[in-house]
Amino acid sequence: MEIIAGKWEMSLEDSFELALEAAGVDNMSPEVIDLFASSFGTNEPWGQAHRKLKSVVHDNYGRGCTHRGDLRLVPIPELHFDTSPVPHLGIKVKGYMVWSGDVETKSGYQSATVFGEVLKLESLVIPIVFLHALLKDDLGRFRILGRDSNFTTWGIPGARPVKLCENFIYELSGILKRKSVAAWLEMFGSEGKRVAPLVIGSLMGLQPVGHTEAPSPGEKVWDEESIISALEAMAYKKTEARSMFLRVSPRLSGEETLEEVIRIILRESAKEG
Repeated sequence: MEIIAGKWEMSLEDSFELALEAAGVDNMSPEVIDLFASSFGTNEPWGQAHRKLKSVVHDNYGRGCTHRGDLRLVPIPELHFDTSPVPHLGIKVKGYMVWSGDVETKSGYQSATVFGEVLKLESLVIPIVFLHALLKDDLGRFRILGRDSNFTTWGIPGARPVKLCENFIYELSGILKRKSVAAWLEMFGSEGKRVAPLVIGSLMGLQPVGHTEAPSPGEKVWDEESIISALEAMAYKKTEARSMFLRVSPRLSGEETLEEVIRIILRESAKEG
């Protein structure tokens, strides 16, 4: 937990910046942080944050001091990708406290800003098959095992049941209607860019691109539109897909299968990212 002298006029953006600094994360979009804001939907995280703040203030200014100011909690997600028991995107959410205010001691008032990690909130698991179904607006393929006012538990073949907040699913669905999966992951910063090729590759494995027979001499088995359609099926927007294809097309021989071309495009896109 860090303390710096002086009280800031703490905007929401300032809070995000201090929390990201404490987490050692850069280039994370505020939209990502908003996506996990529902993590603070109960009183418990706020109670833990206030107790931690009181402890930090007393340790630094003496137990007889009092404090008042504005406290914010900022969720910072960490990403990882795993293939066991099924390919999935894992998200660990940690809560960071940002407080700015005045501390009253026997010698008078002092202004301070306190920020740092205060609690671990939750761990989410998003199987790639679930993400694929969300993209296709086809969550009905999964059995609902339980539901309350905030969460739904889904049965995922070959994996443990997945419990996700309804608001999270709604917000994520809205984002993926505007952005590709790759663009969404890039909003997480460097971690998102790192896992994006793995997530996209797994999505590609779920998307049938058709069987292609060996071509006759000089005959292509794919064209620009078939490539773009395949990339769109993996959640890239049409403009993104066309741009990705055009960057790689000069290096394609025309003898590759459709599947091979898609893999080349994804590999080159990952290198550029």
